[in-house]
Amino acid sequence: MINRGTCAVVIVHGQSEYAMISAIKSKLRLNIQIFARDKGKSSIQIDGLHNVFGNKIFKDCKSLLREYGTIEHKKKKLYDFKIFTLMDVDDCKDDSVRKNYIAGNISGINGHELKTYIQPIYCSENLEDVLNDINFDFVAKTNRDKAKYIKVFGNIDINLESMEQLIGKLEKSKKTNLNILLQYLLDHRSNFDS
Repeated sequence: MINRGTCAVVIVHGQSEYAMISAIKSKLRLNIQIFARDKGKSSIQIDGLHNVFGNKIFKDCKSLLREYGTIEHKKKKLYDFKIFTLMDVDDCKDDSVRKNYIAGNISGINGHELKTYIQPIYCSENLEDVLNDINFDFVAKTNRDKAKYIKVFGNIDINLESMEQLIGKLEKSKKTNLNILLQYLLDHRSNFDS
């Protein structure tokens, strides 16, 4: 079954992650939503995610469907839908929250109505470390360089072959599980010319 509605919401840590997911969304013509603070200019931290999942958009299924009306659903069951949280782990001060996140759980949201749809994605220590680990062509050295990701990710050739190569490199990295998100996005592309 091909999902014609919104298939995912990606909650991003900062501007680097926002630029990357925006470029992939555009090039793969994905029906996803990106949730960020001021387009990633103000970051969302792992230890603040419980607040995001308590806000007016993510607090429950009804609120989510009110915000993103094209998610396929029947009553409170969502079909072919995920909420990804794409986070750097270096800013997390609480080691137990950090370890819990890397293990695939978000602290402070036990019993949350949307928990079964949530998939934590980590970058250890941050996206730049992951990009260095896989020998990506451009890696920001400073916070000012991160603004260049919009142009870098916007100009790279994102096609079936390049996405599969990127996913393969990420699968081998012990610094991330970003391959899970990219594979999901690749599987949900609406039209893709390689």
